[in-house]
Amino acid sequence: MKLSFIEVLKYFLTIVVVTFLTFFFHELFHWIGYEILGYDAGFTLNGASVKDSNIELPKSHRMLTSALGPLFTMAQAFVFFMILKKHKNIYLYPFLFIPFLMRLGATWANQFQPNDEGRISLDLGLNLYTISAIVVGILFFLVFKISRNNKIPIVVNLITLVLSIIAIMGLVYLDFKFKVRFV
Repeated sequence: MKLSFIEVLKYFLTIVVVTFLTFFFHELFHWIGYEILGYDAGFTLNGASVKDSNIELPKSHRMLTSALGPLFTMAQAFVFFMILKKHKNIYLYPFLFIPFLMRLGATWANQFQPNDEGRISLDLGLNLYTISAIVVGILFFLVFKISRNNKIPIVVNLITLVLSIIAIMGLVYLDFKFKVRFV
């Protein structure tokens, strides 16, 4: 399978848009949780939190707000898994692949500071990586099944991996550099 420069560029732009949307809605769902629970919160492209850092959330609130982002991300993956089972559109594949790579990256980042699944694991008295491993395992399974079902070649998966890493790293860098708050 030979891909033209224009096809790769179009695919990369799709990945950039999907990365933005995936991160935006992931953090939006954290924010919604905070707001529903009565907290004044805000979010950027790579983080959501209560605006008053002196507030300590009860464990149940911390677990719920931590879970809402990954639950959205997993729901996105399941929806696009079902769509991709019926429609073999490569431009929809990033909607499944990005959630997997996003949560894989978050698992790796747990070593620096527990993130969503890491916080939930610790709150449940589990190993830091337990919930992360379950989430990433499920998402990997979905990516693997669609890759096989839709006969996505390894070269396309490698291109998707590299372009997705670039898009995610770019988004994380821009968020770190500018911290643009949506709320």
